[in-house]
Amino acid sequence: MNQSSEFQALCNLICAHTVARCIHMIAELGVADVLDDEPASAAALADAAGMNADALDRMLRLLAANGVFVREGDGYMHTPMSVLLRSDHSRSLRPFARMIGMPAIWRGVTDLEHAARTGMPALNQAQMISYLADHPAESSLFNQAMTSKSADAVAAVVETYDFGAFDRIADIGGGRGHLLQAILERTAATGILFDLPQVIDDAAGIDPRQIQLVGGDFFRDPLPVADAYILMDILHGWADDRAADILSGIHRSIPPHGRVFVIETLVSGSPGPHFGKTLDIMMLAVTGGRERTGAEYGKLLESTGFYLERVTPTESQYSIVEAAVA
Repeated sequence: MNQSSEFQALCNLICAHTVARCIHMIAELGVADVLDDEPASAAALADAAGMNADALDRMLRLLAANGVFVREGDGYMHTPMSVLLRSDHSRSLRPFARMIGMPAIWRGVTDLEHAARTGMPALNQAQMISYLADHPAESSLFNQAMTSKSADAVAAVVETYDFGAFDRIADIGGGRGHLLQAILERTAATGILFDLPQVIDDAAGIDPRQIQLVGGDFFRDPLPVADAYILMDILHGWADDRAADILSGIHRSIPPHGRVFVIETLVSGSPGPHFGKTLDIMMLAVTGGRERTGAEYGKLLESTGFYLERVTPTESQYSIVEAAVA
């Protein structure tokens, strides 16, 4: 890479947040939903989405330069990435893009200086949970985003690991229970979905004959007894001391033969780009949590009465960290 290309590459990285914000806005305003199989002009799309035509054209031009949409004549068409912003796509990332662009989330990134100086976000995880409890529409969007973000991961997890040895499986902080339901479809087990009361209210459509819905706070309330405990995208939201509190709560309830499955995006040891490294900074800025390596999860588990049995990669960005009672 010559000096000029290094200069341009760094300029692009310095302004990369602009591309992200365009994706957030396109997702929030539903532009991908109003674009069908035929090319459509920015004016037509703007009229359908309630946007300014010139502003949308410029945003789409930038996104097309990055593979999200493509310019076709005087209009725009979908690409394999842009269709993932449609609400009706089976692997839709629209809720995830909208959630990352929510003021409460994005503000953490813009306030990154606070985290850089103190090691803590301007708004910590407990405050974020309280905020979502007071803003039910954003709380519902957050739960939708967690479901959409992990769509590929859920399929990858159930394809990778056989949970058939367990009779009762508890999904701790499981949101709408998408992973638990996928596991139970393949086993004869019964399930328990444990999450905050307002989250459980949002999951009220789940069949109670298969899954018991339990509202509570995993820092204060006893956790249900089960043979297996699933924690997907939970521990990364918390600093080590609070993550240890969650695991200790499980340790107080788990039978001696039980297993814990921590399903997270592990930080890669390779020097190149990796989603785990990006997500780690999001956690630093927004929740005060962190992404961890497999070895770091091993130390965290050992400090709370478990031992690491194995780390199993999946076909998604997630890995399955399996632990047993020490």
